[in-house]
Amino acid sequence: MKKSIAIAAVLSVLLLASCSDEQPTAPVNATVDTTSADASDTSESDAPAEPAADASAADITAAVTAEIEIPSAVEKNADNIGAFYDVDVSAVTDMSVLICGSGAYPDELAVFKFTDAEAAKTGAEAVQKRLDSQIELYSDYTPDEMYKLEDAFVITKDNWVAMAACSDNSRAKEIIEGML
Repeated sequence: MKKSIAIAAVLSVLLLASCSDEQPTAPVNATVDTTSADASDTSESDAPAEPAADASAADITAAVTAEIEIPSAVEKNADNIGAFYDVDVSAVTDMSVLICGSGAYPDELAVFKFTDAEAAKTGAEAVQKRLDSQIELYSDYTPDEMYKLEDAFVITKDNWVAMAACSDNSRAKEIIEGML
């Protein structure tokens, strides 16, 4: 019965979308939350995509990249992160790092969760070192892209460290802070 209702709902949405010149606001494979929302809550854009306790590093980078493009994004993992960040991977419990794979742009997004606050402090220093290196490299390589690095940031909260250098750093920071 529930499956029939779900199928009928999806078909209804598809039919409504096909009868309009407007594009649907959610992808066809999106999950629709059917729980009732508090009518007094009007701050949709300020709400984190996931509760802080449940957010993973990948959830955070996905929320940022849903709004802000990281050109030619390539995900780095514990096996190859050392070429980019001098972090102690044995102290990392969760991470999601996206780097422009072509190297043509300084766009980068990194979120690390460390074992404890002390490891996060050391990790933040390594992430800042990476950002400083990128600023030095791109100032000569692609000066037109420097705006992405001029207001890039590194933030630390509890065991988390995050960095973004992208076309909209202020929005990236809002999203990340809302999820940490």
